[in-house]
Amino acid sequence: MKVDFVNKVKQLVALMNENDLAEIEVQEKATKIRIRKADSTVVVEASPGKTEELERESVKLLDAKEPDPIDYVEITAPMVGTFYRSSSPGADAFVNIGDNIDVDTVVCIVEAMKIMNEVKSGIEGKIVEVLVKDSEPVEYGKPIFRVKQG
Repeated sequence: MKVDFVNKVKQLVALMNENDLAEIEVQEKATKIRIRKADSTVVVEASPGKTEELERESVKLLDAKEPDPIDYVEITAPMVGTFYRSSSPGADAFVNIGDNIDVDTVVCIVEAMKIMNEVKSGIEGKIVEVLVKDSEPVEYGKPIFRVKQG
């Protein structure tokens, strides 16, 4: 139930962004969802019966505006392997969203054939999105981070 609601809200926000809409309201059976944009935030209102926790979670997911691909570059996987955000389980991630990086910043590790390969950013900017989950397999050239240069 919770995941379905969040996915529905994400779909509606995507529809709003594609069509440059300021507000949208949908009713399916007993569930009514109204989403409106106010400045740079997204407000989600759901019909009675939805918990506040669910609404807060949805708003948190939608607060981050989809990045404009023209303004951003991607750091890609340099090889086939397994992506790790930190040097060991439980350790802090090398980089997080909002971190400033330079060309020599280590952003992750890609394990290939039992060898841990540090991946450097190769660019300067700010991390705006992590595109791969920790311990997920990656292919050569797969985007793993999105960075706003500058």
